[in-house]
Amino acid sequence: MEQTKNAAVFIPNGATRVLVCVDRCCAEEPAGRWYNPFLPHPVRFESVMQLLCGMEELYNELSFPQPSFCPRGWRDDARQRERCRKRPKEVKRYMSDEIFKEKRGGKATFVVQVQFRQNATWQGTVTWAEKNETRHFRSTLELLRLMDQSLGEQQDPLAEAAD
Repeated sequence: MEQTKNAAVFIPNGATRVLVCVDRCCAEEPAGRWYNPFLPHPVRFESVMQLLCGMEELYNELSFPQPSFCPRGWRDDARQRERCRKRPKEVKRYMSDEIFKEKRGGKATFVVQVQFRQNATWQGTVTWAEKNETRHFRSTLELLRLMDQSLGEQQDPLAEAAD
């Protein structure tokens, strides 16, 4: 039986779960690596923008969670419109979920689960692995604030006193 062009692709449960390992902060900018079982290797980031853009690219590749709209650019680009309509041909798992237990960041480790992409932002949960605390976020900015607060708590009080 021949597959049709619009055959359904099932996105596995937890495909939008990302392990963010913050290894260091340079000028208060987190840097490290993030993992997703459906990527063949960790993705390094040197800034919040690199982290968010990389995760957004993953969600766009999976076409899940569905964005509520296709972002526009400065120029009307047919490739950008096509990217919004694109459906994955297949979803392949490269790593087991054990990475969420095994991998840790030098400064902090977060498990981010994006459940929705509505109103041009993300909604979901973030778990600070070192303290096993889970919080809900209603926007990407709120996610960043929660992660930043956690990183602030990780600061060594003796090192701050020396400054």
